[in-house]
Amino acid sequence: MQRKDYMTENAPRAVPASPEPTRGTRRRRTPRLATTSGVLTYVFIALAVLLPVPYMLQLPGPVFNTLGDYQGDPMISVSGAETYPTAGRIDMLTVAVSGGPGRDVFASQALGALISGDQTVVPTEAYYPLDTTREDVTESNAVEMSSSQDVAVAAAMEQMGKAYTVHLSVDEVVADAPAQGKLRKGDRLISVNGKKLDSDPEAAQIMSRTVQESDSVELGIERDGKTKTISLTPGTVDDRKAIGITMKQDFEFPVDVEFNVDGVGGPSAGTMFALAIIDELTPGAMTGGKHVAGTGEITPDGAVGPIGGARQKVSAATAKGATLFLSPADNCAEVMAAADQSKITVARIDTLDDAQTTVEQYAAGNTSDLPKCPADGADNNEKGQ
Repeated sequence: MQRKDYMTENAPRAVPASPEPTRGTRRRRTPRLATTSGVLTYVFIALAVLLPVPYMLQLPGPVFNTLGDYQGDPMISVSGAETYPTAGRIDMLTVAVSGGPGRDVFASQALGALISGDQTVVPTEAYYPLDTTREDVTESNAVEMSSSQDVAVAAAMEQMGKAYTVHLSVDEVVADAPAQGKLRKGDRLISVNGKKLDSDPEAAQIMSRTVQESDSVELGIERDGKTKTISLTPGTVDDRKAIGITMKQDFEFPVDVEFNVDGVGGPSAGTMFALAIIDELTPGAMTGGKHVAGTGEITPDGAVGPIGGARQKVSAATAKGATLFLSPADNCAEVMAAADQSKITVARIDTLDDAQTTVEQYAAGNTSDLPKCPADGADNNEKGQ
């Protein structure tokens, strides 16, 4: 209807017949040219906004209470030790992603996302590097989620002073690398240059550090129940020494922890998982019945690392009703730019101990000394900012 009105208002008026076009007649043809030009402009705009673009959209995703149920069963179940009632919520957060192979994002969607306060436009290559399929990414995300669960249990045990063991093994051998023909998938790594690896929680770090510092590597391994020594000379990849293997960690914990999380991938729920495990294994409700949300990768020794999609996660947490958001230090700037601070308090965390202490202080009503992200998102270690 608007297009019809536009065309009517700009149609040329009739003029008397004359032997030759007059100056006035030529002027009266101008609206027809304007009409044609306007239509073409709208056609080009329509085509532009409907064209697919090589970008993906990040949007706030589903929110899960790690202390609650998922599809009728507890999200986290702990057995093998005494557990205690919990209260409130410790939410893990997700990012929904639109686009990728076979699922085009159009220019109009990308423009809308740029205007939106809780969406982000990212290059497709950020999720799908060259020749990577949707199945590849799904599998990788599932592996990261499984690994983050093991590491979360390890971090929780470390925080609670409970001993556990970890075994390091070869997961894959890279073709044409120094390890090819010498190491096999499944080989258990016992030692490196005389340093014990087996049962050491820091085995992966010790292994990586030793390879970087050494011109030759002596690996003690266990294969088919027998031990042997393998000698390797590291190669160089991107200015770093490497022997050409990926490693897998197998943990043995004093408790059994089962996770009930389907259809969610990636490593960023580790910190929230660890807090929930600690809460179940210690008397008293950590949250005091309050609603806490947060994010962050975690290492076995409890270091909290940055994550992607911080803007979407704080938006989802606020919409769900959380009043405290735990942000990895390196995500402070993005979180503070997106957070509605009239509805949610943002606290900076560097370690699992920071996270637990912050939640307990918040539960007790002590908010003045929380390690808050500064208002401008700058990186500092001051509390109560």
